[in-house]
Amino acid sequence: MDKLQQVRDLLEKKVKEKGFSLNALSLQLGKNSTYLFHFVKRNSPKRLDENTRRKLARILDVNEQDLCDFPLPNNLIQDKFSALTSFFNFSKTGNSEMIAIDVIDMNGEKKGKFDQIKQNLIGKEIITKELFNHHYSETSENVLIFKVCGDSMSPTINAGDFVWVDLSYSIPSSDGIYMISTNSDTIIRRVQTNPFDNSVEISSDNPSYKPFLVKDIKSLNICGKIFCITRKI
Repeated sequence: MDKLQQVRDLLEKKVKEKGFSLNALSLQLGKNSTYLFHFVKRNSPKRLDENTRRKLARILDVNEQDLCDFPLPNNLIQDKFSALTSFFNFSKTGNSEMIAIDVIDMNGEKKGKFDQIKQNLIGKEIITKELFNHHYSETSENVLIFKVCGDSMSPTINAGDFVWVDLSYSIPSSDGIYMISTNSDTIIRRVQTNPFDNSVEISSDNPSYKPFLVKDIKSLNICGKIFCITRKI
């Protein structure tokens, strides 16, 4: 068996072991959804490019050299978790668990209420459990990531930004930015509670949108609380 075939076989095996799919992993790499399928099954491209190879090595918990058919210079063979590993002092034993968080497009084909919006899956964010736990106190099983549309929360949150939502919040436990399902739409707004009468002010960070008052906090259909925003710079 030639070395390139060994690379393809290893990649397919590791993807299955991690519980990923070739399509979802291709999207995570910023590629067309069929990229890895064509590499594994149709030998196209013949080799993985350097950037893709390094990302896959970290995600699949393998040595970068295992994904290449020719010897790599020693200074190019990096630890599985690259600079993040040494910075956060993560384990280098190869036992780090990977988690995959669904990424949803709020401007996808499905519109309206939260259950509809959740069907607009565009990929998965794959991250080590250690790194997730280092940054966040939330449980990853309760988290979804949404690609934002609209300018109601600009400049705090802009169209195209990604918000990480903790779905364990069904009522506002504290003031903050929440995802709310209305009768016909799913919106992101800033929520400020009044402890004296249980009323809630719902506002946008964009002054073009007027705030409104909800008299009873229990009447709000809270989908989750935004705890992180990621964007390109």
